[in-house]
Formats: sequence, structure tokens, C-alpha cells
Amino acid sequence: MYELFRDLRWVHIAVGTIALIVFWVPVAASKGGRLHVRIGWVYAGCMSVVVFTAFCMSGLAFAVPLRVRTFTHALSTSETAQFVRAARETAFFLAYLGGVTLAAGWQGISVLRTRRDPESLRTPFAWGLNAAVFLAAIGSLAMGIYARVPVFMAMSLVGFIVGGGNLFYLWRGPATRMGWWYQHLSSMMGTGIAGYTAFIAFGGRHVFASLVPSQNAVVFWILPTVIGSPAIALTTSYYKRKFHEGRRGSQPVNRRAASPI
Repeated sequence: MYELFRDLRWVHIAVGTIALIVFWVPVAASKGGRLHVRIGWVYAGCMSVVVFTAFCMSGLAFAVPLRVRTFTHALSTSETAQFVRAARETAFFLAYLGGVTLAAGWQGISVLRTRRDPESLRTPFAWGLNAAVFLAAIGSLAMGIYARVPVFMAMSLVGFIVGGGNLFYLWRGPATRMGWWYQHLSSMMGTGIAGYTAFIAFGGRHVFASLVPSQNAVVFWILPTVIGSPAIALTTSYYKRKFHEGRRGSQPVNRRAASPI
């Protein structure tokens, strides 16, 4: 079981690294162009593998935590109980983050496929996935308060934003003619934030351990969101101006109207 977990972790890291590099190509490429679309699908495929392996590792770590780790000495009964509890809390948290990433990516791709018929976005899977993410965010917050883990509490906000935001979009639909575009943009950039959060949280804490005390490790978890959220807002604002859909000029969308793109 340990070998399976180790192999999944290496696949997760390798494919995740490719995704983080590829992410910038559709960001920089002409939107809707051949390069944007093709590399965008490569990125989506890589992130699908990342999410799948994250769920697999989280499931194994939750189900058999003692069999996916190696120990330098035999654990006492109290040490075993403490390790199992901490491992399962972490497994739940990482599965929750995988769900956030899946919800953001699914929404980002689905709004493209349903842009000519926004109501078809409201599938049972979409409702269920985003509701699960929102509920898991509540679980992360509660677990963080109970276990006094700042990271669990801080990152619950991401689930509320992604899950809650997606649910609101499913219920309301696009508010303007190009609403689907802004949703695609923010959702896919959100998956990038999730990827870089994992990279910095697990890799950066070793590289910058001497600069940031361990008790402030939450910084590594929230830094990508702190940087990425304004970037999403600014980019969305840019395209709203480009499409002449500022607050004064925006018009309600006809749910059945065909998109010009």
C-alpha cells in the first residue's frame, strides 16, 4: 500500500508541475485562439490527473493511514491514535482542496460548453459537486476551530467562495451577455491558484523555512489567493471594459440567446 501511495504521489507531483508550467500559455495566448484552446485542454487534462491522484491519496490516507507511511520506531497506543487522527484530518482537508479544484475546473469548462444554453449548466452533478464543496468548507472551518489549525480555518474561505459562487451562478445564470466568459476566466484562474497553493505550501515551506517561522506556515497557504484574487478581479474588469459591459452599460442576458463567440 505504501508503494501505491508513493507512486501516486510522484505522478501527482510530476503532472502537477507540468500543469503549473502549461498554465501560463493559455493565460498569455490570444483568448479563443488555437494555441489557447489546445494548450488549455492540455492544462485541463493535467489538472484532471492531479485531482484524481489527490482523491486517491486522500482516500488511502484516510482509510489506512498506518499503511501509507513508514516509521522509524514502533508507535505506542497513544502515538498511534494521535497519528491516525491527524492523518485523517489532513486527508479530509486535502480531499476538500481537491474538490475545490475540481469544482472550479468543472465550472470553467462547463460554461464554455453551455454558453449558448446557460440553463443546461444546471445538472445534478454541478449542483451536487458545488454543494459538497460548500459543506466541506464548513467541515474544514469546524475542524480547524476544534483542532486549532489556522490553515484549515483560513482555507475554508476558498470553499465558500468557489462552492458558494458556483451555486449562485447556477441559480442566477449569467448576468450579462458575456457572463459565461468571466466565469470561465475566473474559474480557470482559480484552478491555477489552487495548483500554486499546493506547490508553495508543500515546497515553499522547505525552501523558505528559515524566513518564515513554522507557526506562520499559514502564509504559504493563503499567499497565492492573496495574489491571485486581485489578479482575477483586474483581468475580469479589463474584459468587461473590452466588451463594454461595465456597470452602467451592462444588459441582462437573454438565457436562450446565442453567444457571438
